[in-house]
Amino acid sequence: GSVIFPLTITAEGETAGMFEASSNTFTLSDGQVDTLMMCGVYVNIHSENYMGGELRGQLLPESDAYYRSNLSGAFEIPSAKTMASGSLIYELRGDSLFVSGTFSGLMDEFDASIAGGSHLHIGSAGTNGGVAISLNATVSEDNLSGVYYASDNAFELTAEQKTALMDRMVYANIHTLAYAGGELRGQVVPAASTTFFAQLSGSHEVPSVATNAMGAAVLEVHNDTLVVSGSFMGLESAFNTEVGSHLHMANAGQNGGVEVTLDVALDSEMMAGTYNASENMFTLNADQKAALFARNMYVNVHSVDVGSGEIRGQVLGDAAVYFHTNLSGWHQIQPISSSAMGAASIEFMSNGNMILSGGFEGLSSAVATDIAGGGHLHVGEVDANGNVAIPVNISLGESDTTGSFSYSENMFSLSEEQTTALFEEQMYLNIHSADFQSGELRGQVLLASNFAPATPELTSPANDATLSLEGEASTTFEATWDAVSDTNGNDIAYIWQLSTDADFENIVVNANVGSETTFQTNFGTLDGLLGDLGVDVGGSTTVYHRVVATDGSDGAASEPRTANLERGMVTSNEESLNNPTQFGLEQNYPNPFNPTTNITFSLAESSNATLKVYNLLGQEVSTIANGRFSAGQHTVNFDASALSSGIYIYRLEANSQTTTKRMTLIK
Repeated sequence: GSVIFPLTITAEGETAGMFEASSNTFTLSDGQVDTLMMCGVYVNIHSENYMGGELRGQLLPESDAYYRSNLSGAFEIPSAKTMASGSLIYELRGDSLFVSGTFSGLMDEFDASIAGGSHLHIGSAGTNGGVAISLNATVSEDNLSGVYYASDNAFELTAEQKTALMDRMVYANIHTLAYAGGELRGQVVPAASTTFFAQLSGSHEVPSVATNAMGAAVLEVHNDTLVVSGSFMGLESAFNTEVGSHLHMANAGQNGGVEVTLDVALDSEMMAGTYNASENMFTLNADQKAALFARNMYVNVHSVDVGSGEIRGQVLGDAAVYFHTNLSGWHQIQPISSSAMGAASIEFMSNGNMILSGGFEGLSSAVATDIAGGGHLHVGEVDANGNVAIPVNISLGESDTTGSFSYSENMFSLSEEQTTALFEEQMYLNIHSADFQSGELRGQVLLASNFAPATPELTSPANDATLSLEGEASTTFEATWDAVSDTNGNDIAYIWQLSTDADFENIVVNANVGSETTFQTNFGTLDGLLGDLGVDVGGSTTVYHRVVATDGSDGAASEPRTANLERGMVTSNEESLNNPTQFGLEQNYPNPFNPTTNITFSLAESSNATLKVYNLLGQEVSTIANGRFSAGQHTVNFDASALSSGIYIYRLEANSQTTTKRMTLIK
């Protein structure tokens, strides 16, 4: 809202101050008095990091206790995909509860047909519960925003309702036409605290865990006291009572040690549990409190089958919308083989500001800080590369191959276009390294919480098929699979992988084909691959292939199939270079190579010529030579430092003639 009165602060250093009555006495107009009585005035304190305000408090009548709710689609079970937001304040006087606040930006119209459209429910964070009180909203003409006036929302609580309120077992819920179960939800917690939220899912584990389990936790900090409440449900195996559930200290994307052991009230099947506030009150030391505010804490739930943790949630501040991404080399376009991993979380505020936090580890080489710092948010779809939108600030760790995204160094104000791209899940985070200049780690930024796509299934070639490579080099080889769906409705890309081992530790083809359900190459390329693998003509080898469905953050791999490749005589109409005055192209040397190799070609006459490099999808990745050359033989050096390991095609064009060869880059 707009400013009514500028307040005079008597500063106590740079980060503290007081309001002296003698300097803050004002005369109210009749309208301002009415607004004050309707709980429509708030105090806001602005800071350099939070220009819109770091501290805010609603002016309310004196009461026995105050509570509040931050409304977000992320708090719904399951989450609602919305940019809407809101906030409610609760005043408790004896057994009387007064509710006031607002909501705005609904994705669809407020649905008053669902018992008035908004309610207070009984249930902990992470579970759904029944309606306790119907709220009275004054809704805008477009039915996309609304106000709750205290005068219209005064209720007498039963003893059970009052107890539930004090136990953090009440939440507000706003229903819409698109989200009948609720588009906005907020747990009711004491107002005199700093609150944090953790959304629990397998996607947040490091590495990700494929599970449908979910949950949520609300963390309140009262000075040095921490109160945790919430719940989880749907574990794939029983809760591991020998290990338990904890608060760990680490960034998103990294694992850390246990700091606080949480008390869990389990259900009879031990697949679900509740964090009761009364049993989860702890005293934080200075390091723990600092880590909590720095987004360096996470909640972890251990199960029997997944001892390291089946579901996890990074502890983040109050926000309108939460996003998350898992970083992997497989998400690059084209995919690379890297053991590095990481993750990032984003808190988006209703004023267009966002906070990014997280980390990564295990890069094959140092972060390429000379590439605008080495990390960026780009605008691009899951199967495409895009331009840099926001440079990300990285705090480097050991050997510059690990790093973290400090929340205090990664606060950004987004443009309208960037906000749209973020919400439409058209942004990805990219980390560049010295060996992989175009990016070693990448992850599509998706609304939290996210679930992996359904598992795909190969349809051809048949398992254990024998393929004889002989005849014309241009003969097509094709692998196919069925399309799959995504629980969250995210765009899906498919990665076809060919490996020399069943564990896919030595992947020789790693091709992202976008939304296509086929991978195509030719006998010539496969013949060159067999040659690179040391298979002679007349020999054979068994290889393994599979397809991975990915949303750019999480993926699901098909059951692998085997194929028996027999290397016969593959013919080609390419000219040899026995006569250096003929048009032709030699095999690069050395091959395989890392990262440089020499390529020799010949021209029959002086002419313009181009020598370009393509990946297996036919996409141009480099131009080695482009100009006028004399007749005869020429040798050029190709530096593939910016490319990932794999098989590449290099093609010579001159005087309407074309010839190609294959080369293998192994880093």
